[in-house]
Amino acid sequence: MLSSTALLLTLLPLALTTPITPRTNDTPLRFGAIAARSASPIHLQTINANGQAFWIGKETATYCPIKTCPAGNQTVFSAANGGASLDVVVPGGQSIYVAPNGKLSYTIAHSASMPAGSAVKTFTATIPPNGNGGGVPLGSFSFKGLGGGGFLACPSHKVDSKEGPYPYQVFVNVPAMSDKDTPSGSKADCLGFSAVIAEYNGDAAAWQYT
Repeated sequence: MLSSTALLLTLLPLALTTPITPRTNDTPLRFGAIAARSASPIHLQTINANGQAFWIGKETATYCPIKTCPAGNQTVFSAANGGASLDVVVPGGQSIYVAPNGKLSYTIAHSASMPAGSAVKTFTATIPPNGNGGGVPLGSFSFKGLGGGGFLACPSHKVDSKEGPYPYQVFVNVPAMSDKDTPSGSKADCLGFSAVIAEYNGDAAAWQYT
């Protein structure tokens, strides 16, 4: 599944931006991510940052106050030492965290504010040197904390509603997550998925994400 042509075509623009350079253990791994869940509406779809949350089916949302700006049209993550952030230029950066209700979130620019009890560690991002047996090396991004783990994609509406399910908001499956936390009002509507990643080695992907 991970070596499918569709998956490689989705991640190839990120992986081939510049040649891959060697990393040490402390060097952040920068990457793009897609969802993998066979025979589902989210399979091989990009995970994007928008509105301090992560979505499948929404465009990346960015802002830049200067004349010469990064492209700002793709979501690039950065992970090291159990923490994760977005790949940005803005001073102070933008941290990724999991809220107590499981919502995968990120801080706004110029602020470290997040809900009390949020988790900023226990993220794991790995890409084996030749993880898919040749071609573009692929890996995984995951979180295990707050008593749970595993990503969920929760539809904005009931799957059988006239609005359709898109977009899907990304959560982590934690015990404190309840029906009222989900966009559709039912945790049972959410789909578990794996986050498949490919390394990114270009310039910063955005000034800041909004």
